[in-house]
Amino acid sequence: MRKRDGKIIVWPAYLDSNLTRAQGRRIPKNLGAPDISIKILKEAADSAGFDSEVEAKKVYPRGWNQSSGYLVVENPEKHKKKRLLLMLAKSARRVVAKRDSARKEAEKKKKAKKKKKKR
Repeated sequence: MRKRDGKIIVWPAYLDSNLTRAQGRRIPKNLGAPDISIKILKEAADSAGFDSEVEAKKVYPRGWNQSSGYLVVENPEKHKKKRLLLMLAKSARRVVAKRDSARKEAEKKKKAKKKKKKR
């Protein structure tokens, strides 16, 4: 394994509230977000102000049947991994909430158009 000075590897499973600790979750369930993907994780890192890069087509050892990839996060302030994961989780929850609200708004508009066509 390569040595990555000043960088931390973050798997999406670390922040997924649907998983148990035995399945790879590293933060409390109430602080995680459901169904985290590598895209959501990248957006969360960008919104939290971290430089990061995606390593796609990598397999998380505890989820060997799913190819999810991981995120390599620059850590110039030398935060502990747990603290960095909590900061990413906060940003990930925001990203998921924005996507959910945008999806609900699109559904409302779609229903409104259908009502107008019926008249």
